[in-house]
Amino acid sequence: MRRLFIYLPLLVLFFLLPVSSQPLQPKFLQPEGVKNSDPEFSTLWVDSVFTSLSLEQRIAQLILIAVHTDQGSDYYNLIERQVAENNLGGIVFFKGGPLRQVKITNRLQEAAATPLLVAMDAEWGAAMRLDSVKAFPYHLTMGAIAGERLVYEMGHQAGLQLRRLGVHMSFGPVVDVNTNPDNPVINYRSFGESRFNVAVKGIAYMQGLQDAGIIASAKHFPGHGDTHTDSHHTLPLMDHSREEMDSIHLYPFRKLIEKGLQSVMVAHLEVPSLEPAQHLATSLSRNVIEELLVNDMGFQGLVISDALNMKGVSDHYKAGALELRALKAGNDLLLMPSNIPLAIRTIGDAVRNGEIEEGLINRKVRKVLYYKQRAGLAQHRQIKPEHLVDDLNGRQVDVLNKQLAQAAITLIHNEGEIIPLGDIHNTRIAALSIGHEKGNPFQAMLGNYACVEEFSLPKNPSEAQTTEMLRRLKDYDLVVVGLHRNHHNMGRNYGIHNGHIEIIRSLARRQKVVVSVFANPYSIKGFGAVALEVDGLLVAYQDGKDFEEAAAQVIFGGLPAKGRLPVSITPHFPVYKGIQTPERFRITFAEPEEAGILPQYLGAIDSLARMGIDSLAYPGCQIAIVRDGKLIYHKAFGHHTYFKQQAVSLDDIYDLASITKIAATTASVMRLTDEGKLDLHRYIGDYLPWLKGSDKDKIDMRDLLSHQGRFLPWIPMYNSTLTDGKPRPGIFSPEPSAEFPVRVGEKLFIHKDYRDTIFNQIRESNRLRKRSYRYSDLGFILLTEVVERQSGIPLDQYAAKTFYEPLGLATMTFNPLGKIPVQRIVPSENDTVMRKEIIRGFVNDPNAAMLGGVSGHAGLFSNALDLAVLMQMFLHHGEYGGQQYLNPATIREFTRVQFAGNRNRRGLGFDKPSITPANGSPACESASPLSYGHSGFTGTFTWVDPTEQLVYVFLSNRTFPYPSNGKLMELDIRIKIQQAIYDAIEQSRPKENPELNELIF
Repeated sequence: MRRLFIYLPLLVLFFLLPVSSQPLQPKFLQPEGVKNSDPEFSTLWVDSVFTSLSLEQRIAQLILIAVHTDQGSDYYNLIERQVAENNLGGIVFFKGGPLRQVKITNRLQEAAATPLLVAMDAEWGAAMRLDSVKAFPYHLTMGAIAGERLVYEMGHQAGLQLRRLGVHMSFGPVVDVNTNPDNPVINYRSFGESRFNVAVKGIAYMQGLQDAGIIASAKHFPGHGDTHTDSHHTLPLMDHSREEMDSIHLYPFRKLIEKGLQSVMVAHLEVPSLEPAQHLATSLSRNVIEELLVNDMGFQGLVISDALNMKGVSDHYKAGALELRALKAGNDLLLMPSNIPLAIRTIGDAVRNGEIEEGLINRKVRKVLYYKQRAGLAQHRQIKPEHLVDDLNGRQVDVLNKQLAQAAITLIHNEGEIIPLGDIHNTRIAALSIGHEKGNPFQAMLGNYACVEEFSLPKNPSEAQTTEMLRRLKDYDLVVVGLHRNHHNMGRNYGIHNGHIEIIRSLARRQKVVVSVFANPYSIKGFGAVALEVDGLLVAYQDGKDFEEAAAQVIFGGLPAKGRLPVSITPHFPVYKGIQTPERFRITFAEPEEAGILPQYLGAIDSLARMGIDSLAYPGCQIAIVRDGKLIYHKAFGHHTYFKQQAVSLDDIYDLASITKIAATTASVMRLTDEGKLDLHRYIGDYLPWLKGSDKDKIDMRDLLSHQGRFLPWIPMYNSTLTDGKPRPGIFSPEPSAEFPVRVGEKLFIHKDYRDTIFNQIRESNRLRKRSYRYSDLGFILLTEVVERQSGIPLDQYAAKTFYEPLGLATMTFNPLGKIPVQRIVPSENDTVMRKEIIRGFVNDPNAAMLGGVSGHAGLFSNALDLAVLMQMFLHHGEYGGQQYLNPATIREFTRVQFAGNRNRRGLGFDKPSITPANGSPACESASPLSYGHSGFTGTFTWVDPTEQLVYVFLSNRTFPYPSNGKLMELDIRIKIQQAIYDAIEQSRPKENPELNELIF
């Protein structure tokens, strides 16, 4: 059961609360003759094993040795002999691989007379020591996260990884308070410099581990956070007063102990205020362990020494004497003695000569056996190797890592509130990655939000490379800089050197600059004044895809900046500094779970999309799904054509066909209505004077927009342009000229005045007798002219200027040839009637083609993502990216059914679910009455449902090679996919479970 955590605003109250219950005390911690209070704990196994052990074997139970799994057979044979001959208590795994580790674990458990306690130093999960395993973030990164829920989840998932590996104990969390920025050994391994933050995060991490069945061992007692040397090499000095030790460095340990901490690792430190004896390490001090940790702080769990082969203690004591001293000081487990037989012999001799009591050894052994039993070693030892790597790297790890990265990104400087980037209209943006090649996840994610030019420099660029790059970037309005491939060691300022900072300084002096630092936050200190000269500065803490994508989303507002500095950098950037930015600013690139949908239920969408391809309903498609402002599904399937020469990518664009009616024409009409330039209560003839005297003059604008203007459904105007099936000379020309400037096809141009002919054909066309719903292109062709007259510019320019450009929709355009590489444009048809060519980059609809590719009924191209963004703007009440594009009331009006009494389901421009199910519906059964959208002749579909905060986009070229292919409609794939989305939502809803209401902390 998952624990619920309090949040930082309740921090003070949390630490003032009394501990409501103490962990049940095992028998070895109780006075003689007192019955164990844990009804589930039986001492039979502990008693049985204990009585079977000789004195030397009991001593050996207190020893853990190191094991590496990247060695040869001779090494493993030696380790096996040490385990078998000495009956050692446990092993600690270091560098290696997961499968090798499990095999060695099984081998050594088989060789051990007494089950081995298996431990790992796995601060950021098993990946700290093993290849082939996904790593979790460092402690310092998690120190930036507000709240502790995600830290608990990280500890829990890390614990599950360890359990799967057959590990029982983890040397973590690190609860050292890193008050020294120059600390050479703790630094990024700490949650930060605030004792409160370290305590809260440490408790969450600990509880996550222990809830997964792992013994958590908090380290490095009594606090390693303000040292200048590394105990691997020497004995560090912590020259603090007792009051300072109590109030800062011991504070997290006290809080973890109060919350049920099971183990503490004692560091090799010299702390005169705690141990007056000169050069006596805390790991060897009875004052520190027995008096302070056990008696004063009340700790009753396992005490383990830091590695006894470290020079911080091994330089001061000989083997054997060192282990004896550590045991007498109060350690229960001796980690990695340098000479195991000598250590066992020396301790045994001390028992026999009365230097220490045998009862001390016995109590420690019983304690170790108790924890072994709790770890399940009384029942089983062997670990199954099948599917190991897949189990360790489950989807839950990916989702959690993404959430951790997103929560950590910290905005520390935001001049003029540049982040999130608001008005990107007419802003030339460059993305410069230093230390990473072009096309990296950071730049790719930036490109999802706007047109961004990508540049890169090597980690150590030459002067010539730097000069040339500055020259190439000079004409951009904004440069987003990513500092990549850094490290977490202090040397050379964590990998960021003066050359990088000078590049940023040069850019900041002439243009706007936003910098994302994928490095230790302490590295910002090396920026000096440049940190305040840039417009925006983010700390992203670590390299990697999750952090790069999260930082890019924060810059554009796909994610809010929520992190806070876990350490102080400069007076301008103190601990807890973190500028918060708004949520739901732009679409978030997320996992389905983050929108309440379990991914396994979305598999039906993949199957349906592939079924359409296999059934030859279309060669390929794109699908995008947004829920709650989060893009949770974005995939491409199949190929551009049935020849399968080019796979569909997410960057490719499709002919949207009649989706143009809402994505261009209706959107423009809505904006003109908001601006008072168009009145829905007037007639079309009021805006098009040339309709005066015709039967089209008095068509009401609402009737026109809702398809009950009595227009004919369609007029095949191209028929009159052909003679014997060929383009008629005088109307068409194979070459462009002043008379034939309008391009219709690859080698076909139409007369400049033919547009007037088309509009006149509509003017003179017959009208239907009955005022009822009859879908028609003709009214929307007329709206092309209405938008142009009322806005003063053509429809394509108005829609681009008003919507597409400020929204950052780089692929949404009319007439994409020349704007988008032709290889990214999916062909729509093999036109054997008018153009006699493969239609690629030209509008599929022949009437729209003769209008120059720009018409109110067809002509718009886009990829699925950009269309989803536009629809999300509609869904979000006309607001997106901090700009209000449309009045919310206007959207409500246009998306409601206008003439229900006339059995017309349509809104204004938008299609709606059927009023009467018997009539069939353009949307699936689960779509709510509030939903709206449109379909397109080429095989496209988009739909919005405010009830579920859902946007769905399906793009295909079902008309290729021939538009007569109706299998898409016969199979109803678009609607079945839509229904599958609703099914996934319903299947993912949490079921009633009384246990979920129980609060545990």
